[in-house]
Amino acid sequence: MTGAALPPFLVDLVTRLRRRGLPIGVDDYLALRSALGAGFGVASTADFTELCVALWAKSLDERDLVRTVLAGADLPVWQSGVAAVPPRAAEPPVEIPAGEPRPEPAPETSPQPAPETPARPVVQRLTGMTVPPPSTGEFDSTLAVTPRFPLTAREIAQIWRRLRRPVRQGPPIEVDLEATLDRYGRTGLVQAPVMMPARRNTARLLLLVDRQGSMTPYAAYVDHLIRAIRSAGRLDAITTWYFHNLPGKRVDSALLDQLPDPFSPAVDAVLTRIPPLRTGLVHADPDLTEPVPFARVLEQTAPGTAVAIVSDAGAARGSLRTTRLLGSLSLVKAWYSAHCPVAWINPVPVSRWAGSTAEQLARHVPMSGLTTEGLHRAVDVLRGRPGRTERPL
Repeated sequence: MTGAALPPFLVDLVTRLRRRGLPIGVDDYLALRSALGAGFGVASTADFTELCVALWAKSLDERDLVRTVLAGADLPVWQSGVAAVPPRAAEPPVEIPAGEPRPEPAPETSPQPAPETPARPVVQRLTGMTVPPPSTGEFDSTLAVTPRFPLTAREIAQIWRRLRRPVRQGPPIEVDLEATLDRYGRTGLVQAPVMMPARRNTARLLLLVDRQGSMTPYAAYVDHLIRAIRSAGRLDAITTWYFHNLPGKRVDSALLDQLPDPFSPAVDAVLTRIPPLRTGLVHADPDLTEPVPFARVLEQTAPGTAVAIVSDAGAARGSLRTTRLLGSLSLVKAWYSAHCPVAWINPVPVSRWAGSTAEQLARHVPMSGLTTEGLHRAVDVLRGRPGRTERPL
């Protein structure tokens, strides 16, 4: 790259944005330089901030991120305006000949009082219980606090865009080159090209999200995941249902009596006897106030829909409950019976799965963490690539 070196303030700004997860590259810098050369963003510091937001932010979260970083960066302060008018030079006195009447001076006009500007509220330091200062009714967007998650919305969207099932649907708008050449070779006549429909991503995703209880600390991160998939996942349909621990509260514990070792957490001996889940409730809202029968959701889900279950599976508290293990396996079997691939996403770090229900569940179900590598593995499973499990269902 040739030309003048980057200004120091711009290098610091780009470094801060890249540390916050915004991938600013050479093309973004060239776009900013071209816009400044065309006269945009040079009127004031505020205009420069809005120009950076327009060029670099692709979502509302990134807009707040760019403004917050710009507010903390050491930007040059400039303000273009109308040039000041130089003071007029004093006119020399005019000599009046003797005998001529002198002109009467113009009547003096009283100066108009300047409009009073409202005084800004003054906050005084008080002793004892303090009182918040009066609100001015204005909102400073540069002071917005933006959350920082392990994965940005852009990274999540790029991962889930790999979930594709392209099918040609709709009106014929693309040229079928092979069919056109084949017809020309058979007939020898130059005719209009053969057209075909465009490819369209028909992948469907169903998110089954665990809420409340041990999942409360991860609620904001999971909501961030769902928003990123919905806004930029480019899928044909995305459906979200919520539950707490398990959709089915009643688990048949009679299978536990058939285990050869009652003190062993493994359920391999009765794995094939676990029936698919047909009862229970899921909810249409994250507050779990709109229940829907799980059987109805299962019937309305089209075969081939990718199902992603987001739950800690007992890893957050480190508990090991065989009944929850049976219920989780029964839930996964229900989706397998509906011919839907299943991937389990656990927001708890993998290092904390040991000794919990999640560790035993990962032996039978493809489970991955809520990281870049984990989401890539989950998408691969949903695309039809079998995950590595010790004893698959």
